[in-house]
Amino acid sequence: MAHSDRLNVHWSLVISEIILFVFALISVYLSKTEKWSWFIFLSALSTIIFIIVKIFDAVPAARKLIIREDNASRMSIFAESSGVVDYFNMQSSSGQKRRNDITQQEIANAQNMWLCAISGASYLDPHIYRHWPAIEQRLKCQVNFRVVLLDPLSAEKQFRNKLNANVDPIDSKINLPSLIDLMNAYSTLEVRFAQFGMNSTVFATEHCLFFDPYHVGVINKRIDNRSFSLKISPTSPREGVGYYLLFKSHFDTLWRSSIGMVEWIEKSKDEWPTKLPNLIRH
Repeated sequence: MAHSDRLNVHWSLVISEIILFVFALISVYLSKTEKWSWFIFLSALSTIIFIIVKIFDAVPAARKLIIREDNASRMSIFAESSGVVDYFNMQSSSGQKRRNDITQQEIANAQNMWLCAISGASYLDPHIYRHWPAIEQRLKCQVNFRVVLLDPLSAEKQFRNKLNANVDPIDSKINLPSLIDLMNAYSTLEVRFAQFGMNSTVFATEHCLFFDPYHVGVINKRIDNRSFSLKISPTSPREGVGYYLLFKSHFDTLWRSSIGMVEWIEKSKDEWPTKLPNLIRH
């Protein structure tokens, strides 16, 4: 492959800087000997060389900035047209906190809520102080909350458990007795279980949706699902469908293919290691 001119430009700039240094020494000598004509000429020449060096030095950085701005603009235009209104870096503690704060604000204004997740613990476990207090307030106001969780006895869940070091065959993150107690306490909460297709967390209200992807990448002997999260609003792009409709449809598919808590308890009573509370539907 032919070389670019970058190497030649690099050495030209280095030589120019050396020349500027030599001119500076000569200028000191000329000023002391009061040879002002030569001093002025050399100063003007040094200034021109300095300007050229700085311009050539700044051009690559300027090009990078332009390319970066173009890429950012292109991604922003595409994301906005699909309904993406915010991006959260979930590997950053500040990104996690901002996502959690915004999620709780949306919960406070929700009249309907939908969730599909592996365990749903951050939304439904009162012992995890994250979204449950906000969820509880909406349930007290009789807001409907439909939840689809990955069947804890499914092949998919068992596969994920094997990838995580020091995890019991029955993942402790899903607190079934607590879920049943919550369903007994709040008639508008309905929890179902799906065997397949749980490849993301989707939490939605009628106003927006939060999307968090799942994967099976193992870091330090555990699946690390902290990647990114998107906040998405309903929109109608010129091409295709908006992400709100697409990912809400993902939830709807899992809801249709899932089974209710009563059916799951009856089906799994011989496999689940502990006795579960009775489910009383209002």
